Amino acid sequence: MAVNITRFHNVFLYQSHATVPELLQDMEVLGHLDARAEEQLGAMKKGIWLTGVPGGVLIGLCWGLWASSADGTTPLSGEEAQFANWALAVGLLLLGASLSLFIWRSRLRPRDLDNRRYDLARVLLKRLHVDLAPDASVRLKLDLRQPDVQDKRVKQELVGWWDTQFFVDPWFTLEGRLADGTFLKIHMVERLQKRERSKTSASGKTRTKTKTKGFARLEVSLRVKADRHPGLGALKAQATAATRLPRRVELERVRVAADRLSLRARLAQDWVAREGRALEKDDASRTATMMLLSLYQVLHYARRRGKWQAARRQRRSV
Repeated sequence: MAVNITRFHNVFLYQSHATVPELLQDMEVLGHLDARAEEQLGAMKKGIWLTGVPGGVLIGLCWGLWASSADGTTPLSGEEAQFANWALAVGLLLLGASLSLFIWRSRLRPRDLDNRRYDLARVLLKRLHVDLAPDASVRLKLDLRQPDVQDKRVKQELVGWWDTQFFVDPWFTLEGRLADGTFLKIHMVERLQKRERSKTSASGKTRTKTKTKGFARLEVSLRVKADRHPGLGALKAQATAATRLPRRVELERVRVAADRLSLRARLAQDWVAREGRALEKDDASRTATMMLLSLYQVLHYARRRGKWQAARRQRRSV
């Protein structure tokens, strides 16, 4: 499904149910849109400085000339007054252009996407492609808005001396049926706290401090046929022991039932999503892959144990 660029720039939400090659093409489109937005914002930032600074200098020069002539000590000649008027007009024009660029840039800022988000989708789609049935469709949902937009705020309260806003951002969902019939779901949520505190000193000056903290939760779940994995619901301890995660990534939760199992891990706020090794930061794509492999170890164990128990019962009945 081709990306509707006009609609996307209005909502910054992506949702599609299509084959992996089609979804990968859409991720390439999002990458090109993001790169173009970064170039535009960079050019506007330079334009703001190139117009704002000269404009401020010219207006300051005019103010200096008029201030020196106001006391009558150095009256302006006709040419000086004409130059001052010309400099003021040009300075105001440059400042107006700088202000216009600043406003335009602030409106285009949401188009500068978090590269990690569509990169994570791209990497996982490539890795899962070999495990899907030919021409299998996958459902992908991406919320590419910033994590601190207003409708993602869940509460605001005092935490100690800090006025704290809490944001929950369930931005990533990938669902699909693998070639062996297992239904896979990968879900990622980011949690953010924005803290602010003001303090007035004895001299009457008010200082405001701000800080942010957060983390990401990545969950991988599988849904299977219970009759093909007998006794799966009793294997929570085995699932916990079989789980392997990258260094520094914390396992938060293990859930096992008769027809499904899931793992949830906690990653640092500065996680990365790339195909190479990322030893210095939490690699979300590698974490998801390792979680999926860990879950499949439990499924294989349940299936082998079920076959062994069935063969044992058959021998006893003979």
